[in-house]
Amino acid sequence: MKNVLGILSRIGAVLFILVAFVVGCGVKEELVITPLPILPYVPGPFTFDVPASQSQWLSNNPTVINGRVVGRTSVQESGTLRLEVRRDYGASIQIYDKVTNQPLINFKDLGRESGMSSYAGPRSFADDSPRWKGIGYNPLQAGDDGGNPSPILFHGYINGWIYTKAQCLSWPHQNARQLPLIYEQWVRVDSNKVHVNVRLTHRRPDKTFYGPEAQEWPMMMINGARNVHFYNGSSPYTNDLATVTDGIEARNSDGTIVPHQGTSFCLTEPWQGVEIGTNQGQPRLIGLYTAGYFRANYNMDAIQARDNSEAGNTITYTANQPMVHLDSDHTWHRSYTYVLGSEQEIRQYVYAQERQTTPDFVFNKANGRNGWTIMDGGYDQKEPFSTDNWQVTVTGKADNGPVTGYHTKLISPFSSWNAREFRTLYIRMAYTGSTGVGREAPLRLAWLLNGQADGVYDSQFPRQNAIRFPRGTRNSIEQSIGFMAINDGQFHTYKINVADNPKWTGIIQQIEIAHALSPAYVAPGEVITLQYVGTQDPGQ
Repeated sequence: MKNVLGILSRIGAVLFILVAFVVGCGVKEELVITPLPILPYVPGPFTFDVPASQSQWLSNNPTVINGRVVGRTSVQESGTLRLEVRRDYGASIQIYDKVTNQPLINFKDLGRESGMSSYAGPRSFADDSPRWKGIGYNPLQAGDDGGNPSPILFHGYINGWIYTKAQCLSWPHQNARQLPLIYEQWVRVDSNKVHVNVRLTHRRPDKTFYGPEAQEWPMMMINGARNVHFYNGSSPYTNDLATVTDGIEARNSDGTIVPHQGTSFCLTEPWQGVEIGTNQGQPRLIGLYTAGYFRANYNMDAIQARDNSEAGNTITYTANQPMVHLDSDHTWHRSYTYVLGSEQEIRQYVYAQERQTTPDFVFNKANGRNGWTIMDGGYDQKEPFSTDNWQVTVTGKADNGPVTGYHTKLISPFSSWNAREFRTLYIRMAYTGSTGVGREAPLRLAWLLNGQADGVYDSQFPRQNAIRFPRGTRNSIEQSIGFMAINDGQFHTYKINVADNPKWTGIIQQIEIAHALSPAYVAPGEVITLQYVGTQDPGQ
């Protein structure tokens, strides 16, 4: 990094900077140093406490990135890395690796950086923007496409954490358009790790129920074209050989490079790592972990430019991309961690975290949807739930003919469940449809295996597909078990012997409740109310 900031302390989480220059006027500015208390990091549930009062931004970074001065910052460091929270970038963070001597996060514009980017309908929301038509509703922490940073509403320190509160802007617009999503962030250094906690508070005047969108919760954009590490094999949590890819599909004779597509795929361990150099002859990575990091993406941009600076065009992108309904009046709490070190160090940290080993979803006021989504036509009571149980009304969609509920399905969050560890699934639900009271409606339980594509598979990318989808595409007929739902609006428990199916094997990445494969017409208006899905018998 140009004009590397001075270091006050190397033995704890401490704010630092000695002298900076006010760019543009040449006036030297002496800064008052008020270091944070050196507090040990305490793992465990985070309480999201807020400082009682605001604090000054004690540091200043005079580096100029594409005509923009970085400006005021808050800083912490350890012997391994330095963390910088940047005020004029919506409190986005930069991580400086002391081992390889480089800043890692790309800051070319306010759409890069790292953190959490959120999405919702309608897709036409940004059609009045000059460059991002079709992207939809996209509140962003850093700022917008016009170079306007998101306003910082609060900044302070609490229990060793740097706390900020920002008003998200609409990324695709260029006029500092504020969106009703508040982005609170708590961040701190812990040896070779940076822990981040985020609270998103959404109060959107548009109360429309929108379908789920792929979120970036979180993502990171690393300077340069780098190798990406991840694991999507059938032996997770065993240090089995991970995949390493340069993200290149082909190098053409004219010198152009064809990168892998921005197509999501499944992981069986919840992390991705990006190589940032070497340490003692071994690859050194920045790893990104969060609970539920099982629907992932990676991509390289502007590979041929060969830029490696935080102002450069070239980036390596990785992201956790869960499908989420971004409801109009809800609050989400998320935590994630960057780990700098070897792949083994990253996996060691990930393996030490709690994980869900079998499906166990209770739908109530506390849990809401449990990360489930409604695909292809339907709505519910929206989160937060005011009563227990998840009530879904099927509206269906047009399918080259009349509107039908045939394609509507309820889909679990992506996960990593070993098929050998459970033989039975229980579904407790109530059903009301158009088949007549007392009659039964054919439904099915379906699943996705690791290394499979769910219908998104471009044969023109064989190298990419061999890495992401070694099992090819899912066979909907073979990977489903039918059951008959009683049409009386009352709760019933359905026991499904999944292990009897030969395709119940490897790692189960997702389960879904869908309509039978035939007939192709289902009258809209069904109501499916879920109380429980999992391996525990909830009773009758």
